Amino acid sequence: LLGLQALAHAAPAAPAEVRFDTTPRAGMHQRQTIDMRARMTMRMEATADATEEQRAKVAQAAQRMGEAGEIKMLMQMQQTTAVGQPDAEGWLPLNMTMGHRKMTVEVGGKAMPVPADRQADLRVKARFEPKDFRFEVQEVEGGPPGVGAMMTSQGASMLNDAFKLHKALAAQSMKIGESVEVPLTMALPMPLPGGAGGLQGQVKYTLKRVERGVAYFDLRMTMNIKIDTPLPASAAAAASAASAPEAAASAPEAAPRVLHMVMNGSGKGTSALRLADQLPVDTQLVMDLQMTVDGPDNSRMQMDMVMDTRSKGESLSGKAATPAKKKS
Repeated sequence: LLGLQALAHAAPAAPAEVRFDTTPRAGMHQRQTIDMRARMTMRMEATADATEEQRAKVAQAAQRMGEAGEIKMLMQMQQTTAVGQPDAEGWLPLNMTMGHRKMTVEVGGKAMPVPADRQADLRVKARFEPKDFRFEVQEVEGGPPGVGAMMTSQGASMLNDAFKLHKALAAQSMKIGESVEVPLTMALPMPLPGGAGGLQGQVKYTLKRVERGVAYFDLRMTMNIKIDTPLPASAAAAASAASAPEAAASAPEAAPRVLHMVMNGSGKGTSALRLADQLPVDTQLVMDLQMTVDGPDNSRMQMDMVMDTRSKGESLSGKAATPAKKKS
């Protein structure tokens, strides 16, 4: 009895309330290893406004798509975040590296080649002001072609939106059995001028238990993505304009070619947060997604996807607290 009492006094008491707080802090150095597996099926049909010629082309594309079969994708990635010491104004320097360690694509059971430049590491130098949760991108290097320029011009807005989620979650505490639900709003960077994209959703964390310094949560997520992307003029139209510029100038202006995409999804999973250093040590999320893409040729592509993402976290600072081993 005395031994059990001593053990109870030696074990750290679980906190009465917990925050899902992953805000960058001075000296933080963490790495997330992410394993994402996706299965997709696609089908295509003509819209009501399609001409007979367009319907014939869509039917051929739909047949090829059906013969190709299910698409499987595996991506193994690593994301490392290192946070320095604050400057005189309180800004924290951040260095983030994101890169693929493995990427495979199968279509109908056949492996497809993945260009090596699609797996290049992306390195972002930035700074973060924790008082007002401000985030600034200073320098971007590497990454797949075009991503660096897009992150420099538009990525800051997306990352600021992501940090708003961190701020909203960190501001609310939970007791066991309680939940925190926050909106997820994000402007998506577009690779083409004039494109517009946005994400709306909800993220919900429910605290299930706290054991040995680790808080365990159930995770729920819903999201809706809408993207409108202008497309270059078709090759035939460009050739016609080049060969007869005067006629092209006097012709009535054609409607712009636009790609319209809508994606809806919902998912559930779990997340474990080590409280001593705000490290997400284990997160899993399974999302069911449905996407519709309306093309400029009166075609409509529909996709169903199941995406299973697993993330493992580790501290690289050497200062993380190690939970005490249970005594027998």
